[in-house]
Amino acid sequence: MGLKATIAALAERVRSFIVANPKLTILVLLAGIGIVVIVSVQALHMTSSPAFCRYCHPKESGIGGEVASWEKSKHAQAKVSCLDCHAKPGLLNYFVTKVASLRDVYGEFMKDEKHKMHVLTQAGDSVYAADLVRNETCLFCHTDAANQKTRSERIMTLLGHEFRKLDGVKNPDFRKSVGLPDILTEGVRSTTDVDPKHGKHFDMGLNCVDCHLKIAHSGIVGYKSNMETCFTCHDKMREKQKNPPKNENCIACHRKADRVTPEKPITFGKGANAVNFSHKTHTAVAQCGICHNGLFQMKAGSTKIGFADHGTDKACFPCHNGKKATDWSNCKHCHTGMTGPKPVTFGKGDTAVRFKHETHTAKAKCGDCHTKVFPMKSGATRVAFADHGKDKACFICHNGKKASDWSNCTKCHAKVPMPKDITYKPSDAAPVKFSHDFHGSAFECKECHTKIWPMKRGGPMKMDPMYEGKLCGVCHSEKGGAFAATDCDKCHVEAKK
Repeated sequence: MGLKATIAALAERVRSFIVANPKLTILVLLAGIGIVVIVSVQALHMTSSPAFCRYCHPKESGIGGEVASWEKSKHAQAKVSCLDCHAKPGLLNYFVTKVASLRDVYGEFMKDEKHKMHVLTQAGDSVYAADLVRNETCLFCHTDAANQKTRSERIMTLLGHEFRKLDGVKNPDFRKSVGLPDILTEGVRSTTDVDPKHGKHFDMGLNCVDCHLKIAHSGIVGYKSNMETCFTCHDKMREKQKNPPKNENCIACHRKADRVTPEKPITFGKGANAVNFSHKTHTAVAQCGICHNGLFQMKAGSTKIGFADHGTDKACFPCHNGKKATDWSNCKHCHTGMTGPKPVTFGKGDTAVRFKHETHTAKAKCGDCHTKVFPMKSGATRVAFADHGKDKACFICHNGKKASDWSNCTKCHAKVPMPKDITYKPSDAAPVKFSHDFHGSAFECKECHTKIWPMKRGGPMKMDPMYEGKLCGVCHSEKGGAFAATDCDKCHVEAKK
């Protein structure tokens, strides 16, 4: 028997069964339709769940880890899953999105990994993301008016059956059950004072994902948008304006004025030398944007101002330089209880120099020395023997013109650091012993240093320059008044055996 004959015979048997059992046939058809419907609905549910999406997004972080990052979001805590956000509200939109997603299934199995990475990386672009998650989807849950309007215009269920959580969202009941404000009428949560004015931003044509791009896939538990996101636009807008608005522009967002100009000062440092910074004093003459967010972060305690920062282009000092605002070198303008730094000791032992700030600040400003001459860091400056008399450190002033002459050693050294005797050993004559004690008792140090001798051990000692009136010969000559350099035995003394 051929295939055609077999099919004809089978069809005849079915027809005969239907004619003989009409009621049973109807029951079988209804049962078959029911099974198909149940299986189809379950298939729709299963393929809309994060567990199914994980087959194509299996990673735990980064690109390909979209399910893992969603699990750490507040949307996951509220059981708002993939198709709740990635399909617009309404039963028809649900099915349209399911059919459209077949293209992604095709790409997963038929395209290469490069294609998949290209698709997933586009999600970081807010313009592309706005097509994946539309404003009306976000507003459906986060506002009452949008929710009620959409529900009145669209079919949300099929025979009372809800295909996803979004279908059953009815505001204000749902919104209140998860503790959400109506973002268009209630502004923000009571735990913050910043009102982002969602309605105004929507009217300007912004999308939710322009500000909340990472809200569901940041991978951070409890992620929230922050002020840095606001500044990406608001800083650019401020720069474009020739005359940017003053601080009332901050109050437009900060509902609590004491957050814009806090009553309580911010204290930098500790003890008597601490600085109490007043926002009210500064906002009376400057805009918030001059300091924030470039010089100071928008977080209390995040900025530390060290001693070494004074006079740099950092923190307070780009303005407090004597041009835009008071000069930072007038220390007591900010350090109202300043007692002055402790004395600084240069050197060691009983010949060390003890530098007192209060002695110097009685006649000079801090800025005369810092940071032109000395850096604002304890121990950073070393004053060596060879530095005396140079245009360096203390000697810029202590030159006998601006301040006492450095050559009067007792002015600074509690005990004059008289150097040890120097012994010169020429190859063709007896050694010469030069005594600082003897010469220092008869002459001031400046008579020799640094007019004749540099402040450095091991200087040259030749007889010919002496005969010409140089080196020791400046004094040891007829004009100098001391015995002549030609009186050899006066200096060259044979050592006693």
